[in-house]
Amino acid sequence: MRIPEPPDLPSPIAQQLPPALGAVPQAPPPPPAPSPSKPKIAFEKPGVASGSPAASGTAPRVAAPSSKVDEAIQSVTRSGRPGAVVVGDGTDAPGGIGEGLNLPGAPGRMGSSLELLSDPAGVDFRPYLIRILSAVRRNWFAVIPESVRFGRRGRTVIQFAINRDGSVPKLVIAVPSGAEPLDRAAVAGISATNPFPPLPAEFRGSEIRLQFIFNYNMPVR
Repeated sequence: MRIPEPPDLPSPIAQQLPPALGAVPQAPPPPPAPSPSKPKIAFEKPGVASGSPAASGTAPRVAAPSSKVDEAIQSVTRSGRPGAVVVGDGTDAPGGIGEGLNLPGAPGRMGSSLELLSDPAGVDFRPYLIRILSAVRRNWFAVIPESVRFGRRGRTVIQFAINRDGSVPKLVIAVPSGAEPLDRAAVAGISATNPFPPLPAEFRGSEIRLQFIFNYNMPVR
């Protein structure tokens, strides 16, 4: 008489292991860390009405500027006033306590100047302004439109504030050039440099206001 074969029984070890080849499940990988991004600056073009094509285009719209920025816009023609602290990579602004810098690398007849609109309160801001001017120029030159190299002309005037920690909360295109690519390049020069170095330690104020003039094939003023 044939003895039946015993039935196959699962191994006690196999019963204790997961079904996928007895492998131990792996913990899911951690989510990738978010890449650091530069702080963004809100900017506004004065005189652009809400609902206009410029307001609904790619340029971001922000709330109306504060009274301090309004005052800065009204004082756009103050460049060169007696006693103004001005630095530039060309000639000094007339009447200002300026400093012409022989900075290399300007493509064509490019030039820029930077003026302190705030009361310096007895602090020598020229070294600080020179650092800002040099840093912004490097980033500005990197994005200047090709048309400028073929003679396109324009001047963009931007006014902005720098907080004590060096951050820039907002900038205003006080005087546009009339050509959006030129204005965008000027804004990008400042935005790419943000945040700036902290304000001088001896200055007790919470912020300073500045005016930056970008000249495209125009005389520096």
